[in-house]
Amino acid sequence: MLRRKLLLIFGPLVLLLIATAAGAIWLLEDVLQDIRQIDEQAWVIVEQVNDLSITVNSIETKLYELHSGRQKHLDDLIEQVNDCQNLVEQISRSPLAAQTGFAGIFNGIRWRMPQFVRQLGAMATAQDRALAQEHLDRVLDTAVELRQATLPLSQLVRQRAHTKQESLVTRFRWLVLGLSMAFLMEINIAMLVLIWTAGLVLHPVDRLLSASRALTRGEFDHRVRIEAKGEFRELADAFNGMAGQLQETEKRRMEILGQIALTLNHELNNAMAVIELKIEPLLRQPGASPVVHQSCGQIRANLARMARTVESLKHVRRIVLTDYAQGLKMLDLEQSVRPAEQHTDGKPAPGEDTGDVI
Repeated sequence: MLRRKLLLIFGPLVLLLIATAAGAIWLLEDVLQDIRQIDEQAWVIVEQVNDLSITVNSIETKLYELHSGRQKHLDDLIEQVNDCQNLVEQISRSPLAAQTGFAGIFNGIRWRMPQFVRQLGAMATAQDRALAQEHLDRVLDTAVELRQATLPLSQLVRQRAHTKQESLVTRFRWLVLGLSMAFLMEINIAMLVLIWTAGLVLHPVDRLLSASRALTRGEFDHRVRIEAKGEFRELADAFNGMAGQLQETEKRRMEILGQIALTLNHELNNAMAVIELKIEPLLRQPGASPVVHQSCGQIRANLARMARTVESLKHVRRIVLTDYAQGLKMLDLEQSVRPAEQHTDGKPAPGEDTGDVI
């Protein structure tokens, strides 16, 4: 019964702690995964935007060189334009490209890229020098617009990544604080449950210990009362049964001792009466010496002592033994006739020898 009760008490508590720990691990892992994902995405998009800005600047530089006549070949320029198109395509697949603010700037770059490629192709295929120069001016203007659009884009990417990281860090901080409060509350509940459970065990144990001490003092009428059902109730019933048997045994011993006392009182009174009758003639004889009178007085004093001893046997309330000789004990009449309540502390009264209570 007690084992089942403890299992019912501690089982849900342990399951609650395990569930809370598992939930805490899952929530923390989810937040950490989001932080790692944001870090990876942020660094990737920042690197792509930086590469786009560098490529656009390089394209603009080569266009100025082409405009001044220092550059004649278009192979490097065309290759960089292709790289720029690939970067724009990669950035467009990022989740950040659909967000408000970033999408407005980035869509402008995406819209200008096909125009830029067409202008560059028209410039490369133009046969007339004046027409090629006109297309070059247009390409250069578009390159300037692309460069001006990529500058705030890089700053915006860094700002968005920093804001997202701060949001996740704040979420992580509140999550840790909430989990700490939850664990603290569960620990307090566990402590209260432990204190209550300790009371379930210690209170019956204290009662049984107090009853055992009373039984040791010879208080066989002492009983243990435990209302709750279970092992302690069974133990208390067994203790009460044992105390009742001891009380009945003690009662029978007292009855036997009383019968012995009556028998001794009858026999010794008869013997003392005969001795008294024999003493009287000795004292009445003429010329009795003082020694005879003294001896007769001693005999009468011892007869009176024997009468008091036999009379005390009839009033014995409990059996208290005291040391008589090495390995031998005798009945202590002075303590045996006193009520047990006078020795509830288990200590002898002043002036008494320590006796063994049976």
